[in-house]
Amino acid sequence: MNRAVHLLCSADVEPAVVELLPERLSGVLGCPVRRGGGFSLMPEDFHAGRRQYRASTVLRRLRPLRPAGACLLAVTGVDLFAAGRNFVFGEADVKGGCAIISLARLRAPYLGFALTTERLLRRALIEAVHEVGHLFGLEHCPQPTCVMYFSNSLADTDRKAPEPCPRCRLALPHGTGPGAGEEFEKEKR
Repeated sequence: MNRAVHLLCSADVEPAVVELLPERLSGVLGCPVRRGGGFSLMPEDFHAGRRQYRASTVLRRLRPLRPAGACLLAVTGVDLFAAGRNFVFGEADVKGGCAIISLARLRAPYLGFALTTERLLRRALIEAVHEVGHLFGLEHCPQPTCVMYFSNSLADTDRKAPEPCPRCRLALPHGTGPGAGEEFEKEKR
């Protein structure tokens, strides 16, 4: 049985991401992805000295919004950080069944490539698959082109495919769909 993903987006997420991410995420993971509306960040999530939001506190607050039997993925436009890190593209709370990704640093142009809607959507898909992959039991992968490789920079994210490598795909508790991420591979970086 495929596990569903419940998707929440904060108000600062681009409409194209809100509209297209569920379909593309579902295609890559081979499971239903349902849009569940919005969520708001709270003042207690914000670290004034860093001018960033603490991912773990946001995730704790989102736990009650996760439907039974589903994973919850939140997407926000604010910059996130985690303990011991300057920033994170995303974070998963495996125990709570929730993950969050941030578009803040994914919106940056890189090495002279303009930020197009498709490039932003590709990056968002990669980070979404990565974090949901953790919720589905996947660990970080040593292969730099695998979606489960740890991204320490935007270059790492842009190098990755939007799908798990064959080894990681086999480790998923259910199969994955026929590769909706393939269309992104046609785009030249």
